[in-house]
Amino acid sequence: VVSFMEGVASTSFNRLFKTIIDSYQSQEIVISYALILKSTGDFLGFCGLITLEDNMPMELYYFLRPEYWGNGYAIESLRKIFEYTFSELELDKIVAYIDQGNTRGWKVAERSGMKYMGNILRKDTNLKKKINVFFDR
Repeated sequence: VVSFMEGVASTSFNRLFKTIIDSYQSQEIVISYALILKSTGDFLGFCGLITLEDNMPMELYYFLRPEYWGNGYAIESLRKIFEYTFSELELDKIVAYIDQGNTRGWKVAERSGMKYMGNILRKDTNLKKKINVFFDR
């Protein structure tokens, strides 16, 4: 989850945003939604799904501006993504990689209906920690 990546949040955010923009010119599938607060029209962040490797489930991502953390917006948006993913896209599985120390990310994943599946070693060399937690829905 982008909001937690120690010391690289802005770099990771920029890299993710660039991936989303670049996807419009490539075969890579990226689904992205802006999160807007209905009552004020404020931009909260964004969330979506991305295909990182062939023959792998789509990966869930979300980024919320820090001033909106802890209000349930991430959980609400993830539930809507699951609803869309499983009914409209007819996918049967999505994943989220969450740093072991990211307790907020764990809670969001669990409260949105995801299940802990175990630890894996990520090949992403831009992260300070390579061991992440794998959630499955």
